[in-house]
Amino acid sequence: MPKRLRLALRLLANLPRATGLAGGVGPSLALAWRMLMRRDAKALAAWLVAAVSHGQRANAAWYRRWLASRPPAPAEARPVSAFLATEGIAPEHLPAYLRLALRGARANGMDVTLVTNEQGAAALRSLPEAMRNVRLELVPRAHVQALAAAARRGASGAQDGRLIALFAPGCLPGEAPFPPAPAERALFYGDEHCMDERGRPHSPFFKPAWSPDLLMHCDYLSAGMAFTPALAARLPDALADCHGLALALAAGAQRIERVNGIVAQRFVPSGTAPRTDVRSARPPAGLPAFLRNRYGAQAAVQATATGWRCTFGHARGLVSVIVPTRDRVDLLAACIDGIYASNAGERFEVIVVDNGSVEPATARWLAAARKRHARLQVLAAPGEFNWSRLNNLGSAAAKGEALVFLNNDTLPCCENWLARLADVALRPDVGCVGALLLYASGRIQHAGVALGFGGCADHVYKDMNPADAGHLFVPPDVPRNVAAVTGACMAISRDALQALGGFDEGYRVAGADVELCIRAFRAGLVNVYLPDVALRHFESQTRSRNDPPGDVAALKALVAEVGEDPWYHPALSRVSLYPSYPI
Repeated sequence: MPKRLRLALRLLANLPRATGLAGGVGPSLALAWRMLMRRDAKALAAWLVAAVSHGQRANAAWYRRWLASRPPAPAEARPVSAFLATEGIAPEHLPAYLRLALRGARANGMDVTLVTNEQGAAALRSLPEAMRNVRLELVPRAHVQALAAAARRGASGAQDGRLIALFAPGCLPGEAPFPPAPAERALFYGDEHCMDERGRPHSPFFKPAWSPDLLMHCDYLSAGMAFTPALAARLPDALADCHGLALALAAGAQRIERVNGIVAQRFVPSGTAPRTDVRSARPPAGLPAFLRNRYGAQAAVQATATGWRCTFGHARGLVSVIVPTRDRVDLLAACIDGIYASNAGERFEVIVVDNGSVEPATARWLAAARKRHARLQVLAAPGEFNWSRLNNLGSAAAKGEALVFLNNDTLPCCENWLARLADVALRPDVGCVGALLLYASGRIQHAGVALGFGGCADHVYKDMNPADAGHLFVPPDVPRNVAAVTGACMAISRDALQALGGFDEGYRVAGADVELCIRAFRAGLVNVYLPDVALRHFESQTRSRNDPPGDVAALKALVAEVGEDPWYHPALSRVSLYPSYPI
């Protein structure tokens, strides 16, 4: 059957679930109709692929077929001492959990220590074949502190270069082995999925490479981690939760590396809903210490109306907002007025880089705006449109410690967002910082850029309802590190921009934002996506949607040179903008 026909049939079969990508049947039909009216077949095809992928995210049978098609994990066993805990598992499910745990341990040559109570020990004793391979650590309650203490004791006598593997309570080993133990303090983790009592996998969670900003908000490591004995020795005595355990290990590691493959399996019996929200409901107890150790005494955890966020003590300096424009005063006025209205009391300046506006209404509005708004200046920049040149001119005229490059077709929809962007951008380890951008419909326009789509780069989660759940990758409402962010709203420190050399003016219209982000991570900096900074983006309202072929060719060559995107999982499709394994 031709691939396109198979895709169409899958779309029809899963239409009710697939329409959730855009927020329901009505929005999906409206979106498809607009694409048809624009005769944008490429965009429509991409959206259909994403819709099918989104609709199939909970299809366990499809996932198992895909999993079976993957190359088998290396058969070589590594010396690993694994520590598991039975906390949270109902007594009637303990035998099934233990059988699956032992199967995974045997597949990877692990010796196992089970941290459990008398009930778990009795279930283990009912499996005579297990007793030869398992040590017991009896505790009244198999909490994370007892699990970490057992791992620390096991590490003290570790020989033959073995790793210590620690699995969160209720998790068990997967089939992907950990690498040989290196000399330094190293931490390894990998993907996870859920497994029912019959050993049937479902609900995968594909993870990015080491992402400090993600770990601050989401415990994406502790389901299954392996580390060297030297790192285990640094575990603190007091640990309140698994997230704090992951933070403590990450803080002491000299090397953190993702292992390709499923290294952990969450035991989820039939009839039990898998966890769909990976963001921590409350800040872990170990987070303030992690922030202080990594970013200094001024770093802290701040309560918000919707939960909490990490702050870094850099939000008080002057922020320069640079807005290139050419006429379209209807968009510009809303953008500039929105900046001032949503950042009352903050220290910022706005530089409008005027690329040859000719309409009298634009001149009148700019003259009135300079009188109405403090710290607003207009910088004349006539000539052919070159996005990179305009932003370089604006940054040269700016006085702020942090620079925010903003399209004139954006509209803020949150408060005090400039200080939030600056606070992260001024961290010494950060390159570029981006925001959550939404179409007028409320669907996602930008939630981070991934490399490799069409040999180039694209916005993941594009056209998706931001309130949707059940993701196979990090959801769009969680901060994370990314390969790139869009220049439609991009923050960077003045020092970082100068060190990187500014925007490459060889990119006239498109690609300079991604190219700058690539230079940043090649220089050892991280790029950050912040979903709690949200703006509307009326994309490409003041220029053509057709990117110059020279810009596209240059960016494709650069992406090919970079290779795999570390912050977007290699197993995920580079066709579907909804993160999914290939359909």
